[in-house]
Amino acid sequence: MSQSRAVLAGHAAYSELCPDWIEQKLIRAYVQLAVGADYGAAAQTVMLARIGHLEFSLTEAYGADLDGMPPFWLELRALGTGAVIDSIGCHDFDEDELAAAVAFVQDAMRRLRSLH
Repeated sequence: MSQSRAVLAGHAAYSELCPDWIEQKLIRAYVQLAVGADYGAAAQTVMLARIGHLEFSLTEAYGADLDGMPPFWLELRALGTGAVIDSIGCHDFDEDELAAAVAFVQDAMRRLRSLH
């Protein structure tokens, strides 16, 4: 599966994480998951951005919606271990869910900058 790659280096690149940029990355990842669906797999992931030792990714878990769980998960992961640090679930990325996902990324970035 091809993945969208945005490797950001240094604090100067943080300006690229404006709300419009985040929305575009999320919508592209959502479409990529929908178009490239591999229904034989339990889940499919598209990486949105790497910042230092962290990665934002969007995962679609097939069949999750049937169980009442959101089928899409925006996750912040540690690259070394792959551990999920934080996540937010989405059903269909309507206006409210898209706004919540953008706020999730912005909040994570603020927390990351405060650590450096």
